[in-house]
Amino acid sequence: MSRVLNSKVLVAVVLVLGTIVAGKLVAPAALPGIQLPAEMVPILGFRVPNTLLHTLLADITLLILAFLATRNMKEIPDGLQNFAEWVIEGFYGLTEDIAGDRARQWFPLVMTIFLLVLVANWWELVPGVDSVGVVEPPHGETGFVLAKVGPLYALTAEEVKLEYKKEGEKAGEKAGAEMGEGEAKEGEGKEGEGKEEGFPTTEDGRPIGVLVPFLRASATDLNFTLALALISMAMVQYYGIQALGMGYFTKFINLKGGAMGFVVGLIETISEFAKIISFSFRLFGNIFAGQVLLFIMAFLLPWLVPVPFYGLELFVGLIQAFIFAVLTLAFLANAVVAHDDHH
Repeated sequence: MSRVLNSKVLVAVVLVLGTIVAGKLVAPAALPGIQLPAEMVPILGFRVPNTLLHTLLADITLLILAFLATRNMKEIPDGLQNFAEWVIEGFYGLTEDIAGDRARQWFPLVMTIFLLVLVANWWELVPGVDSVGVVEPPHGETGFVLAKVGPLYALTAEEVKLEYKKEGEKAGEKAGAEMGEGEAKEGEGKEGEGKEEGFPTTEDGRPIGVLVPFLRASATDLNFTLALALISMAMVQYYGIQALGMGYFTKFINLKGGAMGFVVGLIETISEFAKIISFSFRLFGNIFAGQVLLFIMAFLLPWLVPVPFYGLELFVGLIQAFIFAVLTLAFLANAVVAHDDHH
């Protein structure tokens, strides 16, 4: 038994060391850019957020899956139709348990939210997302040395700070003060601007750039999560007013309950806005943190070690989509119940 355990430990150590050596020597790569705002990708003369393109990809994926699952409907389902019916029936049963008679009315909304968030989250794990895009000159003070592969560029792991450019600009300004503005611009051009397609260069002439990926996970953009939260809470208010009429607002403005009723109403009002913030940042924080985790692990140990983290992110993507949809359903169910309803 001890020999078996020792051999397993030895294999684990070899795999880890091999991963480290392979990651650092065989396949060094640049750490993907980590930033909160979505990058703007040039498309047909326009600059479009890459998170928007990712959302459109998720939409198209859902439409294709729906088409493939329903194009040849059978009384005894199999294949993709069977899987689709299993997912829909399972979620509809959950909706009935929470919403009761209103399940049929609310199911399309919550199911759409669940599927959209799920597919968008899982597309994040497909190779090419966040790693394939347009190479541009650095937008800030740092960039990566570029390696040209035919007509394409690839980022290397060598990160460069553009301090030399600042020094060149200062030297150019000093020369301009002494010898005139024309010579100053010439001095700036020699040290600041690259000669190849507008890229700045290192001192030995290698181009420096950054990657603007075509696709980035939708939920890593607060615009996406906030939009879903606003839609969800707007529908909560709509169905609440539809069910209770103007009496729905008594839980926000309760003058009959005296000072305590007013305070409770104020808390209810604040909680409605807090739900929007909670919705937005819960989904955003979990998916953004998972993306950063995958970036770091793939950068440090690109072989084998990131695989368990991919499994973790599959689970997190599913759970976050489920939580968003079920909380929406719970808020809807609570909104249509009168404040003084005790039966």
